[in-house]
Amino acid sequence: MANQHSQTSGSSATTLIDATIEAFDQGKAASPQEGLSLITDWYSSLKSDHNASNLVKPLKELEDELKGGSPSNEKLRDLLTELADQTEVLGQDAAGDLPSRLSTLTVALRNFASQLSTSV
Repeated sequence: MANQHSQTSGSSATTLIDATIEAFDQGKAASPQEGLSLITDWYSSLKSDHNASNLVKPLKELEDELKGGSPSNEKLRDLLTELADQTEVLGQDAAGDLPSRLSTLTVALRNFASQLSTSV
């Protein structure tokens, strides 16, 4: 499953959102390597979207935490919660079907963050 998340330049935001939701489906997060692949895809997607600039800092911190080798559940929980908060805000101004997809992503991020809370 590694690197299945890599996006081509023509891929839509909805494809990336769906891939991220799938990575957290049924409470099972992607491996750190898959998480890093998703983060790379998100960087590519967000680099030209000024409305989503608040996601870059927590994504970078999440990337650093995953690259460190022994990620802290508490730090991961905090970063995923921050990403969920920022995603929720982004969804309020999105158009088309993005608000519902971003809402689903927000729930997936919060649910997984909550599961990390119970294992800290």
